Amino acid sequence: MANFCWMEELPGMMAGERYWLPGLAFISVGALISSLAVSSISVSLPQIAEDLHTGVGFASASVLVYLLVLSGLFLFFGKLGDVCGYRRVFLAGTAVFTAGSVLCGCADTVNALILFRVIQGTGAAMVTSIGPAFVTKHAPPSWYGRGIAYVSGAAVLGVIIGPALGVAVADLLSWHWVFFLNVPVGVAILAAGWYTLPAGEDSLAGRKFDCAGALLFSAASLSLVLAISSVHVFGITNLITASLALFTISFWTLAILYESAVDDPAFEIALFENSSFTSANISFLLLKMVFNGPVFLFPFYLHIVLGWSYELTGMAVIVPGAVMLISCPGVGRLTDRFSARTLCVAGAAGAAAVYVFFAGFTAGLTPVPVIAALVVLGLARGVFLVPNTRLILDHSPPHMKGAASGIMKALGNTGIILGIVIFQIAFSETLLAGEAAVLYHHDPFAVPMPGIAAGFRAAFLLAAALSLSAIFFSWHARDARGTAVP
Repeated sequence: MANFCWMEELPGMMAGERYWLPGLAFISVGALISSLAVSSISVSLPQIAEDLHTGVGFASASVLVYLLVLSGLFLFFGKLGDVCGYRRVFLAGTAVFTAGSVLCGCADTVNALILFRVIQGTGAAMVTSIGPAFVTKHAPPSWYGRGIAYVSGAAVLGVIIGPALGVAVADLLSWHWVFFLNVPVGVAILAAGWYTLPAGEDSLAGRKFDCAGALLFSAASLSLVLAISSVHVFGITNLITASLALFTISFWTLAILYESAVDDPAFEIALFENSSFTSANISFLLLKMVFNGPVFLFPFYLHIVLGWSYELTGMAVIVPGAVMLISCPGVGRLTDRFSARTLCVAGAAGAAAVYVFFAGFTAGLTPVPVIAALVVLGLARGVFLVPNTRLILDHSPPHMKGAASGIMKALGNTGIILGIVIFQIAFSETLLAGEAAVLYHHDPFAVPMPGIAAGFRAAFLLAAALSLSAIFFSWHARDARGTAVP
């Protein structure tokens, strides 16, 4: 088996570049506006539905289609960045995202809005798929951790401030301006990035882009996301779910067979010959499920089980994201100085401890220990995700950084959706196992407290178990030689 460990500095890399820091800033702002495009518009759906004379459910398709486009195109554009250059893909993606934002703001029907969100999502996939790869290509090695932390923190910031920003803009102006505000930011990134982002050295002469393979894997990724989502919507035994699962297996089988037969594949299967790369990606998938899956349960847990007010609940649920955002620069510095593997293990262990804590209490918790536990969860999230991203990229060769970044992004998005589905099933199935649950089948949160507390306990114990599994894989994802500073 090949064992990739690529830390040597290549000619033209970072040391001699003048504008790597502005480039890092542009990549981070791109991650920010891409995540804002999801969170800011969600709160404006009632206004959009009323203005476009449609239902909120149909208007929400504009959010879903954006996420589906991201899921399907991460692999495509990650590899395209390796072949054509990260600068070209980033600037082209910014232009597409900006144009899509203009079109979305001008949409006068819900069908037009959904179509234009496809364009905007395509641009966002181009911008965000190459972000981590750009850092490890153009930042000094001593800045890898901090660079990844800033890009990750920018995406988290967009998720946190998006709802408040969307409400404020929609109330003061209209929902159209939630999209139009992206335009000056996109134009500024294009103008400044054109002159400062490093040109030429990214692309690799003589390499071709396997468009057929990229389309196959994009279709396979999209069908996987749809299959997972259908479990949440239709149930695991539904014919639609079974059909989508069959399509998913067929697409992935066809794509892998095709890619195995070409010289320069779109999906770099060879990356997984490195056991550390594979282990780091598995732990990444598991922790993405753990950090995002139980999120939808926390408001109900705090309000129903612990009896908190809606106001206090609303403030508490943003604590993990806010703590991760604040801690990102510090975590980045730790990643640059210490073993990334050790930090990943510590982050996964922290997550396991928090969920064991929540599983052990069904009533009587005061806000102080709960907020403290959520703070630890936020720290665990940052302490795991930033060094784990570095581990993945450290174990990919220079000409495959974009492909590795695309794989990681696709796995992360899949983990989020898979986590939501799995934790809902764990919660619901525990309720249905109780004798009283049958009487409340259409309203599971109306189940008497002992039954509903058991559902939350099962979900939290599942999160703890997945976190412990992530510890195992993180430990087997060894640091690449020369990456840690004593």
